[in-house]
Amino acid sequence: MASKQWYFLLLFLGLTGSLSALAQEVEQENIVEKRTQLAMRMIGHEILLSVGNCESRVLPIEQIDNQYKIPFGTAFSFDPDTIIAVVGRVVQHTQVASDYFVEVRQCGADKMVHAFEIRNARYAGMIPCGGRILPEDCYYLLITILDGFSPYAQPLPPSSDRSALNYVLPILLALVGGGVYWWNKKQPPSPKPQAATAVADLIQIGASQFDKINGQLFFQDQRIELSNKESELLVVLHASANVPIARERILQRVWGDEGDYVGRTLDVFISKLRKKLAVDTSLKIVNIRGVGYKLITNNPQ
Repeated sequence: MASKQWYFLLLFLGLTGSLSALAQEVEQENIVEKRTQLAMRMIGHEILLSVGNCESRVLPIEQIDNQYKIPFGTAFSFDPDTIIAVVGRVVQHTQVASDYFVEVRQCGADKMVHAFEIRNARYAGMIPCGGRILPEDCYYLLITILDGFSPYAQPLPPSSDRSALNYVLPILLALVGGGVYWWNKKQPPSPKPQAATAVADLIQIGASQFDKINGQLFFQDQRIELSNKESELLVVLHASANVPIARERILQRVWGDEGDYVGRTLDVFISKLRKKLAVDTSLKIVNIRGVGYKLITNNPQ
């Protein structure tokens, strides 16, 4: 009986240490998010200053996933080049992102009047109104962080608590294994139920194999994990391989009536999926202007 008590005591201590480390990581993520929100307010404030408005205020920032809406409490006119310069300067100073997409939209009509995209801190888009001032109106900014980075998001430096946890966990796992073995040895044998397993459903895509049941992509000796939405997106693109597929059809097939997608959600997931498919040079997702996207593969279905 004493051995069992020691076993559960060590198990409790190990779980307590793991929960403590998890709490630190959650706290760090909250700090990063607050600093990103602050950077967005800085962008709004600098834009008002750039148009000579020192009295109006930036309204509360609205966030959906990695997309931030910056509304203003006043109408104003602006030079598109100024918007590019202000956003770039604040992002570079705060280092909240390296790749991002910026839209300037009219409030009432919710129509985009200006947009640009930055990749690796370099301008990579088109200026629809370059060289002329847009008239005074109610505008808001919609900033989508495509591939964010932040010096604040680096792993926490090793501490005495984490170092101790690194030593405790292997010992704890060994004790758990030994405890389970000892416990089972004391119990009468019982028939083992047949475990249900997810059967792989592999399809050939280019030089890779895709397990759409378990959301895994296999290329040579590499296994790449895909999220549920990334898996559904790849299934839809592969079903029309080498043929353009409209944005609306992709959104309907992947998100349906869920209503949880906004603005550039599809573009964000396309960007993520591109990076995971990059290991296989026979696969490529291309943007078909005015239509949608196309998956190019040398193994069409």
